[in-house]
Amino acid sequence: MLRKCPICELNYIHGNETMCRVCAAERSVRRTAPAVDEVVMCSECGEKPALPGRDLCEDCLKEQKRQANLEVLADKVRADEAEDPLEEDITEPADED
Repeated sequence: MLRKCPICELNYIHGNETMCRVCAAERSVRRTAPAVDEVVMCSECGEKPALPGRDLCEDCLKEQKRQANLEVLADKVRADEAEDPLEEDITEPADED
């Protein structure tokens, strides 16, 4: 008795077979073929490969860290300026009578 292959559902197999010859050959090729590592490109610039386990290349990662350091420095400067008593309100001169 013939029935369709349960994997591809295109080819016919005999009742005692688990898959067709095409699917069996394809699976044996997958097992013997070495795993191909896909090269993931940088999500920021799209020009260079991303570092393993990251989505950015080395240059974009350095730039991201530099920008973060600049933001931290800017926050420190703003905090220092808010605490600095040198900025006095000089709107009206003091009357000396």
